[in-house]
Amino acid sequence: MLKTEFYEAAVRQGFYGLEAGGLFGKKDNVRKYWEDLFIKLCLREVVASLLERKGTIRIVDLGCGSGEGFELLTHIPVSHEVAALDQNFLLSADQIALYAGLDISPAMVEQGRRNYGDRPNVQFSQADLAEGFPLRAEEPFDLYFSSYSSLSHLTAADLATLTRQMMSHAQGAAYLVYDMFGRFSPEWPAYWSRTCEEPLPYNMAYLLPEDQRTADRLETFPVTYWAAEELEGILQAAAENVRKRACVRAMKDRSILVGRHMDTGLFNHYPQRIRCAVNRLFDRDYRGDVSHLGADTAYLEAYREVQPQAWERIRQYHQDWTTVVQAYAALARSDNAAVKHLIEAAPPELSDELKMLAWVYRNASRFPVVDFWASVMGPQVACVLRNLEYTLPKGRGCGHGLLCVVEVVDP
Repeated sequence: MLKTEFYEAAVRQGFYGLEAGGLFGKKDNVRKYWEDLFIKLCLREVVASLLERKGTIRIVDLGCGSGEGFELLTHIPVSHEVAALDQNFLLSADQIALYAGLDISPAMVEQGRRNYGDRPNVQFSQADLAEGFPLRAEEPFDLYFSSYSSLSHLTAADLATLTRQMMSHAQGAAYLVYDMFGRFSPEWPAYWSRTCEEPLPYNMAYLLPEDQRTADRLETFPVTYWAAEELEGILQAAAENVRKRACVRAMKDRSILVGRHMDTGLFNHYPQRIRCAVNRLFDRDYRGDVSHLGADTAYLEAYREVQPQAWERIRQYHQDWTTVVQAYAALARSDNAAVKHLIEAAPPELSDELKMLAWVYRNASRFPVVDFWASVMGPQVACVLRNLEYTLPKGRGCGHGLLCVVEVVDP
C-alpha cells in the first residue's frame, strides 16, 4: 500500500488548495499552460463526443487528490470552430452528472470536500485502488479519468486488475484515461533498461525550495514507470478478458524536456533549469532570456543502445527545441541572417512556426503592451515548444508523463 505521509504533509502545507500558478511549486506556469492544456487538448474530442451523445457526463477521478481533475475537465477550451464567443469551455460544471473523486489519502479527500463542498454533483471517497475498482456497485461512468501519474502508484499487476474491473463496469461506449510516469524520460535514464514489473524510486522534491531538499525532508516512494507498449499490452489483455473492444485514441509523450526532475537532477545527476526557464517564458512579468533554455542531452548518449527508439525520439524533439531557442535568440539580437537560415533549414512545420515568431517580432508595434518580450514574445515561444511536443508521433514513454486515452465499447 502506498505510504501517504508525504501527501498528508503536503496538504497541511497548502500544496493542494485552489492556489494559482507561478514560477515555482506544484501549480507552476508549466503545469497550467503546458501540462494541463496538453491533457485538455487530448480529451477535447472525447468530451465533445460524450456531450453530443448524452448531454451530461458521469466521471470517476482515480487518484483525485483534492479534486484538481474537476477544474481541469471543466476548463477544456472550445475548438476554434465554435463561433459563440460567450462559450469559453467545452464542459460546464452543470453538465457533469456526477464527479466521483477517489483517493487513498484521507487528507486529500477532506481537502477536496472543503474545496468543492458547495457542489452537490461532486463527491469524494477514500479508496485504495490497489484493492480494485471500489464503485462496481454504482452506475457505469462515461469517463474513467486519472491524471498526473496517480495510477503509477499501482504495480503492473494491480493496474491490470483495476483496468479489467473498469472495462467490465463500463457500458456502451466509455473512455479510460491513463497518465503514467514515462520510463524513458531524460530525467531518469538509469531506469531505461528496467520494466514495468519493477517499482522504482520517486520523490516530489520539486515542491520544496532548492535549499530545503535535504535527505531528512525528501520522502522517496516506489512507483511504476511505463513504456507505451507495456501499457497497451495491459489494455488489450484486459479487453480480451472481459470480452470488450479497446481502441487507443491517443498515446502521447508529455513533458519530455520540462519534466519536474530535469531541474532537480536528482535522478540523472545533471540538473538543468529548463522548467524554470519555461516558467519565466510563460510569465508576463519576466522577459524570459535564453540562458537556461538550451537543453543539453549529451549525457543520454551513454543510453543510446539501451533504448534506441526512445533515444531517437528525444534527439529529434531536442533538435527542434534547439532550433526554436536559436531563432528566439537571433530575433532578440536582430540577427536577420541567422533567422532566415534557421527558417530555410527547418522542416516545413517547424519552418512555419519560425516564420510566425519572426512575424510577431517584426510587428511588435501592433501589440499594445508595456513589455513586448515579457507579454508576447516569451509566451509565444513557450507555446511553440509545447505545440511541437503535442504534435509528435505516437508516444513511447519518453516524457515525464505518458498520456493514454482508450475507448472501450461493447462487442
